[in-house]
Amino acid sequence: MYFSQNDKRSFHRMELNLPIVISKNGQIYNGTCLDLSSTGMGISFTTSELHSEDKVDIQLDTNDERFPPLDAEAKLLRVEEREDGSYSAAVEFIALK
Repeated sequence: MYFSQNDKRSFHRMELNLPIVISKNGQIYNGTCLDLSSTGMGISFTTSELHSEDKVDIQLDTNDERFPPLDAEAKLLRVEEREDGSYSAAVEFIALK
């Protein structure tokens, strides 16, 4: 885990590779957190059921006692299909629970 030095954003992003659980309308999907900042995260997932502007809940368990699990209400931005058939998305946090 490290901070991206090439990132021109207002908030630094930590590059991660941790499993997440995405919930939408009672449906549960598994994904991966690729990077994390104070305002959102980059994620990947395999379902085609998630789209730009969808509101979702995301849970990230760090498996580290020093860092509590993250539970957030969020909005998906820029969902894109990748060459391998999976999807990536930018996520904006609406509220942390």
